Amino acid sequence: MNAFPQHGLSKDIILSGLTDARSRDLSADGRAFAFIYDAGKETRDLGRDAFAACMSINGLDPTAYPSARIIERNLVKACLEIMAAPEGALGTCTAGGTESVMLAVKAAREFARKTRPDIVRPAMLLPITAHAAFHKAAHYLGVDMIPVAVDENFRADMNDARRLMSKDVILVVGSAPSYAHGVIDPIEALAALAVEHGALMHVDACVGGLVLPFLRESGVEVAPFDFAVPGVTSISMDLHKYGFAPKGSSMLLVRDRALRDSQYFACATWTGYTIVNSTTLGSKSLAAAGAALAVLQHLGREGYVQLARTMWTATEQLVRTVESRPELRLLAKPDMNLFAFTTVEGDIFALADRLTARGWHVQPTYGFGPSPAHIHLTIDPTNASNAENFGRDLEACLEGLPSRVEVPGETLAMLAAMESAMTDGPFDPAVLMGALGVEDGALPMQSAHIHHLLNAATPALREKLIVLFVGELFT
Repeated sequence: MNAFPQHGLSKDIILSGLTDARSRDLSADGRAFAFIYDAGKETRDLGRDAFAACMSINGLDPTAYPSARIIERNLVKACLEIMAAPEGALGTCTAGGTESVMLAVKAAREFARKTRPDIVRPAMLLPITAHAAFHKAAHYLGVDMIPVAVDENFRADMNDARRLMSKDVILVVGSAPSYAHGVIDPIEALAALAVEHGALMHVDACVGGLVLPFLRESGVEVAPFDFAVPGVTSISMDLHKYGFAPKGSSMLLVRDRALRDSQYFACATWTGYTIVNSTTLGSKSLAAAGAALAVLQHLGREGYVQLARTMWTATEQLVRTVESRPELRLLAKPDMNLFAFTTVEGDIFALADRLTARGWHVQPTYGFGPSPAHIHLTIDPTNASNAENFGRDLEACLEGLPSRVEVPGETLAMLAAMESAMTDGPFDPAVLMGALGVEDGALPMQSAHIHHLLNAATPALREKLIVLFVGELFT
């Protein structure tokens, strides 16, 4: 593709180039168990059409674009209803779960500055299973993190949470559910702890916000997690995951206006117009939000209940398959339609390669703390119809699976040398790409050796290597 031609290209040539670029991407064909959230062609087409219809709307100034107010108010109203919000609760459309989380932390920090001026080093108390977006928020916003241990089911350990609670904690975090293991933290207990110590309580329902309420309606027992729980002050929920909207749409809900005001940013100390931003963005496309509203209205409550039940049935089927095989171990009984499993003796990364060779896309994940290296599965309505086929291939891939790989001493020495070199100064990314077997930006078909290397690295080194690796893919 010619990035910037001397003479303009035709529409057909340009679109052909984009189609070719997308030809190797994941698709909603029911064979991907990560990244894809798809409710079928009809919903997908509606989302695309609504996205295009709203492309010109700029949320920067809702007085100039009143449609931005109409779209956002209706989305907020729907989501507040789904989350059992009390009178006076409010919400904001964001560009994704990470932005929702960052704004929740920002609001907590600003609210604490007004109401708890004695706090010098604001901190948040969060389980080690909380999403990395909270780490990002802490990094950007200067808020300390206090990691809380988890129990054998990967839920926040309340004994550890109580032990670590301090006067500097401005925000307690719980997941509904956690992404890695699909389990809901003890939200009621965490919220009570927050209330006891004058802290706010955020529930990360980015994954579960548009599934758990509808699972409950379909008769599945779901632990309390929404605004019906006393002490819950904010909730994040993604519309572009199980809301089935196009990417770029999430929601931050807050219990009262004081919290939403703390989330906003305003500036009058410059020579241009006075700015007020509800999110981290200035100019803000409403295309994804408009598409999200269209999809919500198209599916309706009954549609979401039906889809939630379909995904849960497939999840139960796959969980039974995993539990029936002595070679596999389910890490935790999921509360929703995503879960993780590992091997007892065999090589988990070789298993992932075998599934890839059979046309499935799964998400290999590295070990951290009590969570071993594992395969993560995200179930959506499209791959739910393939649960039986996937389970059959999973069992076939276990036959003759090689034993778990012990990383050789010389590889560990190489990793230690890399860590030392990257600490001392610039590191040649070509060395890393060579070690990973990446040529001209193309990943090898068999990637177990890459995962073994990264899994053996310390978390600090892994972060540095991933930065180099992804940076090199875009260079």
